[in-house]
Amino acid sequence: MAKKRYVIFSLILILLLTVACSAQNERGKNWVIFSEAQAKELGIADWFAANGETTGYWTPAEENVLAIENGVTAFLQANSDQFRSQGAPVGEKLDDYNRQYLGITLGERRIVYANFFCASFGTDWQTEFVIVMDGGACFFQFMYDADSGEFFNLQVNGDA
Repeated sequence: MAKKRYVIFSLILILLLTVACSAQNERGKNWVIFSEAQAKELGIADWFAANGETTGYWTPAEENVLAIENGVTAFLQANSDQFRSQGAPVGEKLDDYNRQYLGITLGERRIVYANFFCASFGTDWQTEFVIVMDGGACFFQFMYDADSGEFFNLQVNGDA
């Protein structure tokens, strides 16, 4: 009987640890937040630095991502002309996209760089940054100012 209690107790403990660990995970169903260290390794802030602007990195919070998720449809609709003939991926179409979020600083601005894609070509998109040349509206990126709530700098990949 004691052995049975030990097994049940062990299973409950494993279940509790699993639930506790997943609550701390910075991943949603179709999005992931890259840490400051991961973003720094990629060096993405340097891509956007202008005129000697200082750059840096930070880890966005889940609340930053949720603010983006709540406003991205309106932003894409307002900029639908950048998607050419395919139209902006909004509504159910947007659910087909995975997202990667990472924090960069440009000067004093805390920016969340958002990378949206509908195919990852075998890449483990939750741990490796997805970069694709061309691909059309299946791949697009934009920036979000974490302090002002401004969406800007939408870039849609070209078609080859």
